[in-house]
This record gives sequence, structure tokens and C-alpha cells, in this order.
Amino acid sequence: MKPIPRRHFITLSAAGAVAGPSIFYSRFARPPLALTAQEIVDRVKRSIGGEWKPETIDGFKAGDPATVVNGIAVAAMATLTILKQAVRSGANLVITSEPTFYSRSDAATPPAGRRGGPPPPPDPVFTAKNDFIKSNGLVVWRFSDHWRQRRPDPFAMGLTDTLGWSKFRAAGDAAHVTVPALGLDALALDLKKKLNARGGIRIVGDPRLRVQKIGLLPGTTAIQAALAVLPDVDAVIAGEVREWESVEYVRDKVAAGEKKSLILLGRVVSEEPGMKLCAEWIKTVVPELAATWIPNGDPYWRPV
Repeated sequence: MKPIPRRHFITLSAAGAVAGPSIFYSRFARPPLALTAQEIVDRVKRSIGGEWKPETIDGFKAGDPATVVNGIAVAAMATLTILKQAVRSGANLVITSEPTFYSRSDAATPPAGRRGGPPPPPDPVFTAKNDFIKSNGLVVWRFSDHWRQRRPDPFAMGLTDTLGWSKFRAAGDAAHVTVPALGLDALALDLKKKLNARGGIRIVGDPRLRVQKIGLLPGTTAIQAALAVLPDVDAVIAGEVREWESVEYVRDKVAAGEKKSLILLGRVVSEEPGMKLCAEWIKTVVPELAATWIPNGDPYWRPV
């Protein structure tokens, strides 16, 4: 057998140190009992319950599905910070609820304008993020539609668990709770503390309003959902809404003398507890590998 020249050995060693074992194994030798990202996703599809939708936002958004997985990181959004933390933890499969590349299409290049036209030039942020994913052998898989369709709603379950409201959930409906009566201002402060919110919480309604019945709408919410929930509750706690729809609707109800309120947590903050539950569920589907929830944290801050 012809010996490998020293300079070639150094090159291979350096590549393994930078890119990580996932790339080395996927290109050269698959370790015993290893699972690829595709095999893990196939397990998820078999275990999720219900039929997998042919048209869905869920799917691989970056990386090679044939990559052998060393560990799994779960987050509400695969930001660059989350990707770096995944690499440090030894995980190379990142499961995210939200887009990785800033739009519904999740394309690794800037999207064209609404009216079409020529493709826009390369963007340094898109490029740097995609290069980081490639150079570290990461695979990013979006898991939103099908995780959200589980019953009881895992996003509502996670939020009520984090807020200490598990015992207040309505029977068969995790998105409705009846809590001991408290002021709207006190409720907002409690949410801020328990969710570690820095600046994303916004409230519509009288701070002195007594709140007991609450509807939960984590994530992004169309006005139709708010209209369906609001009549039966004192407050709706949502992730994000269109300001000119649900916000103004609730504001007009308050102006008309109705005792209603709306609390917006921010989309990511509202989804974090549900993705923490997702990480726990993934552990039952793939017990061979470590699955870790990595919190994004509130992206906003407020001036003092």
C-alpha cells in the first residue's frame, strides 16, 4: 500500500477538524447504526400521526439529506446564532419551525420582487449564512405545518406549561385557559417574566381590565382566528398579527366599551415553548441521538 504523503494527511485532518465528523462520515465511511437526516425525517413522518401533506412548507431547506447525523438541535428559527450554537453542541441536523432564509420560499438567494423581473444580485447575509451551513456540514429541516397540526396543539401546550397554566387548560382544548382573575397589567408583567421577553410584548386594552378567560394563538394569526376566539375570552395572547387587522379590530371593540384585550408576544417568543416540546418528542422518535432545544430569545429590546 502506497503511504499517504504527509501534506495530504495534514490536509485531510484539517478538513475533518473544520467540517466536523458528519461530512467525513458521509463522504468516506458510514459508522455502524448511523442515521442520515433523511432517515430521521422518514421516522418523523411515520410517527407524527395523520397523512403527510403533499404541499407543505415543511422540508429540507439547506444541506444534504444523506448526511449522517451526529446530534439534533431544535429551535423556533434557524438564525445564524442558533446554527453556531448547534455546531458548538455537536449537532448537525437543525429542526426549525420558521424559515431559514427570511421568506416563505426559503430560497438561499434573495427573492425577486412581487412583480417579478430579473433576479436580484447576491446578498452578503444570504451568502454568509449559506456558506456557514455548507462549511460546517449542517442540514436544516423545517417542521412547522405538521408539528402544528398535532392535537392537542403543541404550541399552546408548550406555552401553557411554561406559564404554569397546565391545570387551567380547558378539557380537550389547550388553547383556552381560565386562570385566577388578575389585572391586564399584572398579566403582561407575568408573561414578560416567565417568557424572558425583552421588548416584544405589546398590549391593546385597559390595563385595569380584570382577566380570567384567555385564548392562546401562538405563531402568526390571521384575523379570522382572532374573531373566532375573542367573543369567549377576556384576552387573546397571540404571537404576531397584521397590525391593521386584529389590532385595530380589538382597539375598536375597546373603544365601543367592550371588556376585551389583546397581548402580542412576538412570533418567535410565542413559539419557543412549543419547539421545546418538539425537542422532547424528537427524543422519543430518535432515541439513539441527542436532541437539544436551543432558545432563540426575544429579538426585540425597548428603549428605557
